[in-house]
Amino acid sequence: MDQYDHKGITHYQLLDKFHRELGPRTYFEVGTLQGGTLSLSRCRTVCVDPAFQIKESPTGEREATMLFQKTSDRFFQDHNVTALLGGPVELAFLDGLHEAETLLRDFINIEKHCKPNSVVCLHDCVPMDVGQTVRAINGGLWTGDVWKVLPILKEFRPDIDIHIFDAYPTGLVCCTNLDPANDALEKNYSAIWRKWAKTELGEYGFGRFIEECNILPTSTVSTAEDLRRYFWL
Repeated sequence: MDQYDHKGITHYQLLDKFHRELGPRTYFEVGTLQGGTLSLSRCRTVCVDPAFQIKESPTGEREATMLFQKTSDRFFQDHNVTALLGGPVELAFLDGLHEAETLLRDFINIEKHCKPNSVVCLHDCVPMDVGQTVRAINGGLWTGDVWKVLPILKEFRPDIDIHIFDAYPTGLVCCTNLDPANDALEKNYSAIWRKWAKTELGEYGFGRFIEECNILPTSTVSTAEDLRRYFWL
């Protein structure tokens, strides 16, 4: 297999279902940029982006919206997101720098502030083809090498329930059954990255990767009842 075309609704539409049907009381995102995903939130929200370009309302109808214009690494060094939100993160969307090691750190850092049944969504982890996985922006649709986070999670955190949906254009990975006290990823971070730093998707095998993803059609969560088969808040 050389290409995989996601046939589902967009990741914006799927995230909107999470907000509407599950009703999270707290929301966190990395990679706000123009504010498209921010506009979906109806609850207390923390956003992190090193260069906001928000075109939507920055506040919407939310009780509180906190914008932190800095890298996610620096944010987690400087702030306690649970304290900012007044409680654990119930829904998170990670769409920052398209580098696997950064996404892995973002996941490690946000899980510490989640409940077991919180949902952490990862974007761009299921590219359409190998060409999208270069680490530098190439002018086209670009995912970087964040696909690596999936096999890493499956190896080091098999306890996490990972549901991968064919949301257009590059999938949406939704993780629950989280464990804020589990330090397997953090403890093994250096060894993990030594192993994966130079691994390319072509070498790993694109067809193998897609098969291992067990991708679900977004149509399987078309109703609130469907969504609650996988997630609950």
